[in-house]
Amino acid sequence: MKAKFLFLIPCSAILLSCNNSELERKIQTLTAEVTLLRDSLNKVIPELEGYRNDPDKLCSNVDELYKSGNVDELNVIKDKLAKYHPESEQYTKVSNLIEKYEAEQIKKAEAEKKARLKAVSKLRKEYDDINHITWYYNPYFTHYNNSNHTSIYIGQNDNTVWLRLRMSYEGDDWIFFTSAYLSYDGNTKYIPFDEYREKKTDNNTRVWEWIDVGVDDDLISYLNNMVNGKNVKMRLSGKYTHTRNLTSTEIKAIKDVLLAYDVLVDEKILSNKEKLTKMLKGE
Repeated sequence: MKAKFLFLIPCSAILLSCNNSELERKIQTLTAEVTLLRDSLNKVIPELEGYRNDPDKLCSNVDELYKSGNVDELNVIKDKLAKYHPESEQYTKVSNLIEKYEAEQIKKAEAEKKARLKAVSKLRKEYDDINHITWYYNPYFTHYNNSNHTSIYIGQNDNTVWLRLRMSYEGDDWIFFTSAYLSYDGNTKYIPFDEYREKKTDNNTRVWEWIDVGVDDDLISYLNNMVNGKNVKMRLSGKYTHTRNLTSTEIKAIKDVLLAYDVLVDEKILSNKEKLTKMLKGE
């Protein structure tokens, strides 16, 4: 029994060795075939991609994309044409459309900036050389305290830009107002003020009462909506009440000052960024 067992072991080893050699040959053959197939695919795929990305097909809606301002999609198409059809007339066309769009955007931005700066230059400007403050007022009327007006104006120094609101009453009799309101189309805004510091009065043959208060972000937002309202009013209320509709000139004046304020704020932010950049660079 021992002899037979010892004889069987070498035979099994030989058979296993033969099977391993055959398996290795099959694996090598299969690997070679896979490599050949991969190489063939690598040659065919670019051609297939070229057909799939046919220039006429890619450019079927480029004019619409240009008109709608979808420059991101135009750049995607341009990249595909650059990869598969760099010498095509379609590639040149798309490149030209992108350049044209970008040039138009630059021109548009410059025109908008010019228009915005004009909003500032049209205002009446006064400089306080003692406090180093530049004041900007609307160009349509001077808001005297002895008049029935509502207006806003801008203050600017080296550090910041701010808005102020003036509301005034002029008449035969005192109204002794202690509350102030703005309203448009039924949307009412209470204007808080310090009755002892921000409320002023005077009189001659007639009486005058007015307030001059700071404008916060919440009121700025309200004013931006108010100037587009259909029915804009102001009210001063106390012992008696004075209510009136704002004139079209007053509304336009407020609108123009708001626009100029936005421009000055943007310019101030840009200036501060440039100063910070120079400081960080040690200039």
